[in-house]
Amino acid sequence: MFCGQFNHSLDEKNRFKVPASLRAKMGVEAYLIKSPDPSTKCLYMYSEEGWNELYEQFTKGDQHDETTRRVSRKILSGVVYGEIDKGGRLTLNSSLKEFAGIENEVCIVGNTRHIEIWSPAEWEKEMAILDVTPTASLNIDF
Repeated sequence: MFCGQFNHSLDEKNRFKVPASLRAKMGVEAYLIKSPDPSTKCLYMYSEEGWNELYEQFTKGDQHDETTRRVSRKILSGVVYGEIDKGGRLTLNSSLKEFAGIENEVCIVGNTRHIEIWSPAEWEKEMAILDVTPTASLNIDF
């Protein structure tokens, strides 16, 4: 399970440091996708185990269904594989940076089964929305 929020800068090679507490659960391999939620501009990062679980769901989908095929096509064609280096850094390619609006800094957020990578500006927008969103429908006993 991933949780927590961390802010880091990108270096000159577009690498950011994956926090040690997340790296311990992530491992070395990372699978990055653009957020499948059209209302958010962030990246989802999965461990090898998490990615294999997600990928398995795609293989169980009805490939005769047009929506299933289109969503599979969209998500799977955009997967970017990366390895966290010995310094704990991961590189973002230009396509992922552009999609998420990332320039020089990232906000790294643990979200249960995956890690989200946000531009600080997009993260602030998301938090502003959540500040006025009721949580009763979550069925979680806080």
